[in-house]
Amino acid sequence: MNTLKTVRFQRFIGAAAGLALFAGMIIPASAEQLTLDKGTHIKLVFDTAMSSKTTKVGDKVKLHVDEPVSVNGKTVIKEGTKVTGTISAVNKRAKFGVNAKIQMRLNPVMTVSGKPVPVGFKTRGANDKSSTVGAGAASVGGAAVLGPIGLVGGYFVTGKQVVVKPGDKTTVDTDKAITVNVK
Repeated sequence: MNTLKTVRFQRFIGAAAGLALFAGMIIPASAEQLTLDKGTHIKLVFDTAMSSKTTKVGDKVKLHVDEPVSVNGKTVIKEGTKVTGTISAVNKRAKFGVNAKIQMRLNPVMTVSGKPVPVGFKTRGANDKSSTVGAGAASVGGAAVLGPIGLVGGYFVTGKQVVVKPGDKTTVDTDKAITVNVK
């Protein structure tokens, strides 16, 4: 009878120790709350090729985070974090120098704590419309100088295709401020 109590006590202690160990895995050590500001740049790398010739609305695109995103020296988004997007519009290149365009909606990027961060594309640097306007203006100028022959010449000026290769990079911005728990 004495050994039965000892065995039960040992099982109880073993179960209690296992529960304590399990609880330690679930309850995180004191996490610090950091704020990832709206407009924070996140550098992404394309894992999927795209072309305005073949890409269709609804196609899935795979990317990954190129560099870790940190706040106060602590990583909030890890390098290599997978990101997916869906093609929402494709405009083929056109006459009069109108360039092709591909629009994509990205799913939120996940933080180290598993919290999703909504992101979007922002225009940086040269505006793509400048080349379209330039070609259109050239056609109008050609019409003024050369008459109908100038317009016909503008018709043969075709815009550029969009071609994205795996390894090509882009930058997105966070759409809103997010509080993230970081260890």
